Amino acid sequence: MIIRSEYDVAQNQCVEKCHAPKNPSTLPPSPTFSLPPYVRQCFPDEAIMTTRKIILSLSILTTNLLCTTTSLPHCWGQQATPPPPAQLADLSGLAWLSGDNFIGVHDAKTDEAEMMIPRISDLQLPKDLTGITATSRRLTFNGVTPNDLESIAKIPGSTEYLLVESGDSMQDPSVQRIFKAIPQRGQLQIISQTQWPVKITNVEGTAVAKLGDTYVFVFAERSDNKPDTQLSWITFDPETMNFAKQVNRIHFKSPDPERFNRVIVGLDIDSEGTIYSVSAFDAESAGLPNPDNGPYAAGVYEIGKISLEDNTPSLELYSKPVEHALVDGFKIESIAVRKREGSDKAEIFIGTDDENYGGTLRQLP
Repeated sequence: MIIRSEYDVAQNQCVEKCHAPKNPSTLPPSPTFSLPPYVRQCFPDEAIMTTRKIILSLSILTTNLLCTTTSLPHCWGQQATPPPPAQLADLSGLAWLSGDNFIGVHDAKTDEAEMMIPRISDLQLPKDLTGITATSRRLTFNGVTPNDLESIAKIPGSTEYLLVESGDSMQDPSVQRIFKAIPQRGQLQIISQTQWPVKITNVEGTAVAKLGDTYVFVFAERSDNKPDTQLSWITFDPETMNFAKQVNRIHFKSPDPERFNRVIVGLDIDSEGTIYSVSAFDAESAGLPNPDNGPYAAGVYEIGKISLEDNTPSLELYSKPVEHALVDGFKIESIAVRKREGSDKAEIFIGTDDENYGGTLRQLP
């Protein structure tokens, strides 16, 4: 990730310190001296005054040289030490913006320890060895800071996105919100919020499908240490953010319950209605010591299709998920499908939430 600001500041300060003019008021006092009486008798006052000026000038010059040499180690032959690379925060949610640009959301909570942690990052794929460019920032709406953003869903055919809180628990509706955001002045900004339309426990995967003129919000519970979860869908109006009352559900079995202890932690849907999902192994859910250091594992799958049947959204799961990747050592928690203009191939990008190790963004083959 490209971080230049601290290094640039250090370099600028070094240059300024070496070359800035010295303020006489900050210099040590000039030495005082008096001439013996016999010298005064031998030399005229004009010569004595000239001598005084020469000695004073030499004193100031010496002081300047001493001040300058204290800065030489940083400025001559040695540059200011650059800071260590900043760690990319967890990518609990990921969405493709355009070109090589993506948006990631972070699952920071609103407690005292995490209140000031960024909620969103603008991401750009690497152009060279400097790696991913990421700009992370906090995000609020009418004084409200989102809590535990575990997913972001792009609304197809628009520049709008849904930033979705996981729900955390069924007992606290104040952290069960869905925020709608749009790019404004080059940054994604929240323009409205609504409550989750149904009771949820811990939703980490969401996506939006556009079927004709019908918009469908698809979501799934994480389902820790369970063999399956419910994949749910509900129609809604993205303009008003009004959701239908009927929620449809279908059981989805873990692709590998022996390998993964979280059934669905990421979702996305491409323009053809193909549904992609992520399953993961999390050390905390497994009850392991020091879980923020892993171990982790994840799998990326193509699991089914969503389409219109008699003007009604219908979701059909494959008899067996199509495996796109099995990844050991990383906890993938987000997925984004990119489809370039003029290309029929869907490109799959994944984001990880590796806790103490931070996050990363990668494209799958």
